[in-house]
Amino acid sequence: MRVSAHLLILTLGCLASGLPVCAQEPSLVDFELEDQFGNVHRRADVEGTIVLLIGSDKGGSSFNGLWGSAIHEALENHPQYGQISQLAYSDLRGVPFFLKGMIRSKFPENPDNWALMDWKGILAETYEFERKNSNILVFDPRGRLMHHAFGRELDEKTLDETVAILGALLDELDDGEQ
Repeated sequence: MRVSAHLLILTLGCLASGLPVCAQEPSLVDFELEDQFGNVHRRADVEGTIVLLIGSDKGGSSFNGLWGSAIHEALENHPQYGQISQLAYSDLRGVPFFLKGMIRSKFPENPDNWALMDWKGILAETYEFERKNSNILVFDPRGRLMHHAFGRELDEKTLDETVAILGALLDELDDGEQ
């Protein structure tokens, strides 16, 4: 199974340092966040599925849809595609409280196009999001972080790596049902 270079470097650095806290693989943190409609979404809602988290701060927000669409198009015909929980995420830390209503109104009005609104930037800080970029994270069904990439415009190498990791996880699910 392929692991992102970022995760590999982090793991090697932790092993070299001998820190016990590094012995665990990064995993999907417990979260409870509202979308722009006020609906609450929790980690428990996606447990047992492959989680594809695509998000950014304002500087990268215009690229999130490109990445989500490209990944969807590459994998939509996989028989296990329904086992991917795709989460749109917005890092909104630093937005003054009195602007929250205005910010919410800037998001899509279609209830099917909701996004997690993280006013404290908890997920972005936890996974060290690259500012002004789309951040693409893949978690396996046990919640382990398998891939973290970032970019602005689509680039084939990053897209291919992400699709390959998701495809391998979907294939594992497919094999498990046979």
